[in-house]
Amino acid sequence: MTGRAQRNGRHGRQAIVRRPSGRRLTLIDMNTSHTRRATIRQLAGRTVAAVLLAGMAACGTSSSHDVTSSSQIDPGPTNDTAAPAMPATTIPATPVDKPTTTSLATRPSATTDEVVAISGGHLHIRCSGSGATTVVLIAGWNDDHTSFNTIDTTLTASTRVCSYDKFGTGTSDPALDPQRFSTQATDLHELLRLANEPGPYVVVGHSFGGDVAVTFASTFHDEVRGLLLLDATPTTWNSVLCAVPNDGTAFATGLAGVCAMQAETSNNAEGIEGPSAFAEMDGIASLGSLPLIVDTAADLGYSDQGASPELATQLTDAWNAGQQHWVSLSSQGELVEVPDTGHYIHIDQPGLVVEQVTSLLS
Repeated sequence: MTGRAQRNGRHGRQAIVRRPSGRRLTLIDMNTSHTRRATIRQLAGRTVAAVLLAGMAACGTSSSHDVTSSSQIDPGPTNDTAAPAMPATTIPATPVDKPTTTSLATRPSATTDEVVAISGGHLHIRCSGSGATTVVLIAGWNDDHTSFNTIDTTLTASTRVCSYDKFGTGTSDPALDPQRFSTQATDLHELLRLANEPGPYVVVGHSFGGDVAVTFASTFHDEVRGLLLLDATPTTWNSVLCAVPNDGTAFATGLAGVCAMQAETSNNAEGIEGPSAFAEMDGIASLGSLPLIVDTAADLGYSDQGASPELATQLTDAWNAGQQHWVSLSSQGELVEVPDTGHYIHIDQPGLVVEQVTSLLS
């Protein structure tokens, strides 16, 4: 079942969990009383161009989330210089049962907040809490670690949590070399090693950070016990957005601007080389039976942002197909369609995200 659905429950609307065909469908009760509602509807009077300009000025710090939380528009590099697809990587159907780890007695427990020198420069990392598994939080495009402030403190009460700033964000060094999801995943792994933060890991990635998380799980699969994707950007999203003709409307002009920002490394803070970054994702064919939860907003709201009905349908179908692709990477994958949220699910529905991370830890 691939369609969207949502139901009303006694305590609020419910997220619909859709597992691969033949498996059961489960409902998760959700409390909809959260005061922070950075939903797409709040942007009904805001043009895509305004969102683009705000993102260029603020580079996605946590204070800008009520602007950017609308937008699955944020991912969208051009594909006119896409690198050749890499050979597909397939993880064995049954991953390693005992990921690389250390005994609980020797695992880190002190709060650390430091800038660590890795081979490509200096990256900022913050870790706190204690537990047998470390949760690694990967922020979206041009966001820093503070994007996860809504869930970080709650999670550290029960396990070890690390968040960090990618090159070009927060207090990390600028990106000196072109960045791709593969280089960001490798940088993260080196950072964790040098910061003495061993696995196993449950990895959480938002937006572009979801692509980094998938790459990390594929590359270092023997160290990863679970994966949570929060509105992760589909591997085809750049080509979909950049194929939209610029008819002069604010929506189309905004898309063209986003494509330009991600087409050249000098146009975005992270130095992402969009076309090659997304092309590399085609090389990941399977994550085996890794526990995987894929969250996506139930209402993408493109019509509210100014898209025509036909274009809104086209974008929605492409986004949904991308989420189904993420689910297909694991035999244990499941799709959760989350109501009452914009692009920043961990800000709009932090309680749900904490519950999901906890379920992956167990």
